[in-house]
Amino acid sequence: MIFREMDTSDIKDVCELEIKCFIDPWNEKDCINELENNPFSHGWVLFEKEKMIGYAFLWEVFETATLARIGIDPECRQRGYGSYLMERLCQRARDEECEFMTLEVRESNEKAIRLYKKYDFIQVNVSKGYYPDGENAIILTRAL
Repeated sequence: MIFREMDTSDIKDVCELEIKCFIDPWNEKDCINELENNPFSHGWVLFEKEKMIGYAFLWEVFETATLARIGIDPECRQRGYGSYLMERLCQRARDEECEFMTLEVRESNEKAIRLYKKYDFIQVNVSKGYYPDGENAIILTRAL
């Protein structure tokens, strides 16, 4: 596997995975904005051979890392890639001296919630109607 920092040449593949992974996918403009205009955002990609199988956007702000987006190709799920990506992101955040990691997840996304709980995330809040379709977001955090 290859885990590396994202660059603009990866955006097309990231956007294709966004469409596969999310009800409300980020578009190319959103992803480029994260890479080029958000000084706190860092994009990461995961490849198996030549195929992008996962990606993430991690915001590093002072002592807190926020997992803004994470996606694994649906065809590649249940093979440990999500766990591998989470381990690498947590290590990156620790390397940058972050003390906590936070994220929001749809309350209906039971598989993702199980993955996050495996990494010791705990629920700290619920954001009512957070998503465009009105679904609530579960706010999770963990110490690093």
